Amino acid sequence: MFLRDDEAMNYLAGAILLTFPWVGVSWGTWGAVWEILMLLALFLFGRRRGLLVSTVLVLIGYVAPLIVLGGTAFNQMTLVPLAGLLGVFGWQRNWQARVTFFWSAMVAAILGAIPTLSFLAQGFDSKTVSDMINLAVQQYKASGLLAVIQQQGISEVQLRDSLQQFIHFYGLIIPGLSAIVALAEYGLVFYSVSRWFRDEGRIPFTRWRLPWYAVWGGILGIVFYLLGDQFSWTVLSGLGINLMVVYGALTLVLGISVYLYLLQSPKIPRVLKFTLILTSFVYFFFSLVSIMMFGLFDLVFNFRRLPEES
Repeated sequence: MFLRDDEAMNYLAGAILLTFPWVGVSWGTWGAVWEILMLLALFLFGRRRGLLVSTVLVLIGYVAPLIVLGGTAFNQMTLVPLAGLLGVFGWQRNWQARVTFFWSAMVAAILGAIPTLSFLAQGFDSKTVSDMINLAVQQYKASGLLAVIQQQGISEVQLRDSLQQFIHFYGLIIPGLSAIVALAEYGLVFYSVSRWFRDEGRIPFTRWRLPWYAVWGGILGIVFYLLGDQFSWTVLSGLGINLMVVYGALTLVLGISVYLYLLQSPKIPRVLKFTLILTSFVYFFFSLVSIMMFGLFDLVFNFRRLPEES
């Protein structure tokens, strides 16, 4: 007796949920591709078999390596695929696609950032920073860039100070960067599965939206940073900076959606459209910030006047 395509897909997705955590730890292959495959399997299996069975399989898949290989296995695994359970729950509850995506994507971002949260308080150790600076300076010397920089009045000591500040800032925003990667992985799988099951039709990119209350994440980021800076609370200010980094990427995507929607509007003259496009290239950084602001404030003001169910 042959299996139908749906049944074969269910068995394959279930097998991935049960075995991939173990295989990823044993083979050392855990990474972004592994997370995407597990999210895809979880969505496909959960949509057909339900949340309860999916949760049981995922938990077995995660717990088995911990029992057999010990706590060291946990350091090699990431928890991002678990965010898919909230996505399945939202689909079962018939939430709007943007609501389901927002809450489950935020969970994915948090789970993606958890392994790197120590950088908020500690950053890189002094030896690592020193090695990174020495390596960078050696590369500058080998390429001849150091001589060019020195001709412009910047000494090697000043260069080392600048590199140290950059490394410190980079270490501070590592959780935010990890959250953005998790968001991108989750968004890719969520959109692909939505297209697969034809949820709410195909929503064009120019009509992408999030719930209006998503704006509070950006506001909290600003508040946390200002409070942390005012009272010298390093962890709180670092949390605020990382929230702003995540929302910068998120609102950039939403802002581009708004920007392209306005460019497609027949009410705007072609001359003005051409001027906007040209200005965007000439004043790129200013345009980038403006697009982020468009994306952020569109959450509240709905510049495109899209219907609430869109």
